[in-house]
Amino acid sequence: MNCKAKGARLERKTIKMLQSAGYICIRSAASLGVFDILAINPLGIRAIQVKANTWPRPDERESMRNAAASMPPNALIECWRWNDNAREPVIKLLDEFN
Repeated sequence: MNCKAKGARLERKTIKMLQSAGYICIRSAASLGVFDILAINPLGIRAIQVKANTWPRPDERESMRNAAASMPPNALIECWRWNDNAREPVIKLLDEFN
């Protein structure tokens, strides 16, 4: 399977879940940036990195921490890991990684 296509499919699936929960979502398609999705609602911002079957590598987590430093205090930095054939993602906040 094409990894980029799989990633894009999981990002669209994530956006669909967030939109059903009342978020406005922005996908940074093909940007290779720190976050794949920004989800916004009146309570705050969720900056999300979407992964398939793995958690972010230490260097990716460091990039996420650096980007988080310039975000508003009500922003949540999250990683959503979709395991193959899973109906729901495993969600961790950046602070939950060591």
